[in-house]
Amino acid sequence: MAPFAKQRLGPESIREIVFGVEDGMVQNMTLIAGMVGATLSDGVIVLAGVVNAVAGVLSMSMGTFLSSQAERDALLASGVAAPVARSPLRDAGVMAAAYGVGAVVPLLPFTMPFIGRSAAMVVAVILTAVGLFALGMLKGAVSRLGRVRTGLQLLALASAAGVAGYLIGTVARAVFGLSA
Repeated sequence: MAPFAKQRLGPESIREIVFGVEDGMVQNMTLIAGMVGATLSDGVIVLAGVVNAVAGVLSMSMGTFLSSQAERDALLASGVAAPVARSPLRDAGVMAAAYGVGAVVPLLPFTMPFIGRSAAMVVAVILTAVGLFALGMLKGAVSRLGRVRTGLQLLALASAAGVAGYLIGTVARAVFGLSA
C-alpha cells in the first residue's frame, strides 16, 4: 500500500483518470450535441447535462469500486500478487472526480446566458477537443508514448461520438417533430 501512503496520484491512477475524464467529456458532449441537433432549449440541455454528470459519477465510481475489488479479490484468491497495491475505494474516488471534471467541461458554455446557443456549442466543442487532446498527451507522457499521437488518437475517437450524437439529434428532431 506504499503508493497510497502519501495520498498523491501516480501512474497507478492513470487508468481511472483517462477513462473517467474521457468518458465524462465524450458522454456529455455527445448528449449535448444531440440535444442541440434536436433544437432543445438551453435550460433542458443544462438540466440533462447535470443529471447525466451526476448519474455518470455514481455509475462509474460504483463500477470502478466493484471491478477493482473483484480484480484484487481474484488475485488474492489465486495467490498472484498484484503488481501495484490498489485500493478499490481510492480507484472509485479517482474515477468519480475524473468523470465529474470531464462531464462539466462541455456543459460550462451552456450555463453562460450571455453567449448564444451557436457560440455555446462552438465553445463546448473547442473546450472538449482541447481537453481530450491534453488528456491524450498526459496519457502519452505517463506511458512514455508519443504525446501528440496519443492526443490525436483520443481526439479522433471522441470526435466520432460527438458527430454521431449531433446526427442522432437531428434525425430525432425530424422523426418526432421536435421544435425549438
